[in-house]
Amino acid sequence: MELQEFKRDYYLFNSDDYGRIFVFVDFSNVRYWAKSFWPEENKDYFKKEIDIAKIAEISNWIKPERKFFYYGHYKEYPELFYEHELNIKFRQSIYRIDKAVKAGFKTRTKDIKEIPNFDDDGSFLGKLKKCNFDIEIATDMLTRINKYDTVFLWSGDSDFDFLLRYLQSKKKKTITMCARRFASDELQNNSDLFVPADPLKDFLEYVPVNKNTPPIKSGEV
Repeated sequence: MELQEFKRDYYLFNSDDYGRIFVFVDFSNVRYWAKSFWPEENKDYFKKEIDIAKIAEISNWIKPERKFFYYGHYKEYPELFYEHELNIKFRQSIYRIDKAVKAGFKTRTKDIKEIPNFDDDGSFLGKLKKCNFDIEIATDMLTRINKYDTVFLWSGDSDFDFLLRYLQSKKKKTITMCARRFASDELQNNSDLFVPADPLKDFLEYVPVNKNTPPIKSGEV
């Protein structure tokens, strides 16, 4: 058995049993697994991150037909200077999307909405960030339903439970992967196979080339 096949069978599953596989990565969900993997380092800031290129590498162990990646980006402000905080957020999010493209993913992205949040007395509490891809992921799964036998979803979001159960009713197999702390009971119990991501944390760790890169605040994408 080759090393890659050993990793595949030990950490994931034998893909020979699942036919044509499509991978779907809900990166907004996946990125926060780092808080479970390295809680002390990421208590206040993301000092340890999950590497997008390694997500692709691990996905490739099961030789998928296609890989899809979903992640939002902050708005660019060309009228502001290059190092303005808002433009730094934009560049950080676009960097991750570009990295996914280079890793072989078909990417879906859109603007992150920042919605003012107030308490019951009308006091401003800050802005809530909104950018989920439930509709985009569901659309991609459903419009391509005749092109795969199995979906391999990187997410623990319970909102996908109904979608995956529908796919099962159409004789498709469903595999979900998530850090245990972030995995919903619905996806763990109702998927054909649930793969805990925790044993893979050392594979998934991002090691920056530039050690002087400043940490990213936990509220940033």
